[in-house]
Amino acid sequence: MVKSFDIRPAVAADAPAIADVQVASWNTTYRGLLPDALIDRITVPDRTQQWTRIINTLDENGTGKVFVCEADGKVVGFASVGAQREPNLKEKGYDAELTSAYLYQENQRQGIGNALVSACFEEGARLGYKGITAWVLTTNTPARAFYEKFGGEIIEERESDDRHEGVSETAYGWSDLAAKVAKSVS
Repeated sequence: MVKSFDIRPAVAADAPAIADVQVASWNTTYRGLLPDALIDRITVPDRTQQWTRIINTLDENGTGKVFVCEADGKVVGFASVGAQREPNLKEKGYDAELTSAYLYQENQRQGIGNALVSACFEEGARLGYKGITAWVLTTNTPARAFYEKFGGEIIEERESDDRHEGVSETAYGWSDLAAKVAKSVS
């Protein structure tokens, strides 16, 4: 258990640590929920390239941000927020999306997830987004419980796309991001 941690905006140099957290989290969280072949394709080098590009793009266009959590001098988790990628959710007033939130398994249930998601929500409100969503695997009971405890309401469900054959996802939504942030701060 960590005694203290810090949340800060990610920089491109954090991409390898972010990738390591994501790959480890996929291996501990998604085994049995996603096909092993899909999980096995997720590699640190590929994810490092992806996260370098994402961090740089968000910094350049100002539409979102990636946050990392450091504990004992090591990145132990991260989360990211950006513009909504689903047109139908954007039409419903959810113009932002929590695009990722991952922690090493040993760092879960220590308040780090709450702090990372809160940082993303605060950033989304600062950027002027009105509503925010988060997609979660329907079978990922711990993640669903987390978002429900965080005040999210189920707003949509979908079956898999070509990348995730046989998988269903549930979208949680917070329709008034500013009010959620204000309530969290008070």
